[in-house]
Amino acid sequence: MFEKIDEIFKNIEDIRDDINILLNIAKISLIDYIMIKRGSQDMPEHLTFTMLAQIDEQIEKLKAQIDALNKLKRELLVF
Repeated sequence: MFEKIDEIFKNIEDIRDDINILLNIAKISLIDYIMIKRGSQDMPEHLTFTMLAQIDEQIEKLKAQIDALNKLKRELLVF
């Protein structure tokens, strides 16, 4: 069971690294990305929809791994 947890943590770290690389390429911060997605901030002219879609894809992968971790936590910690 701990192997599964370790695998999820490794996946989360890899995805985090990918997100950081994409954000650096796009020349925006995570806060900028969140504000753009919320509609609270306009998309910078240098940011393309393709780059935004790549970041979105990695964010969705991150969400899936966090959901898997939460599911595993619920399964393990039921008393």
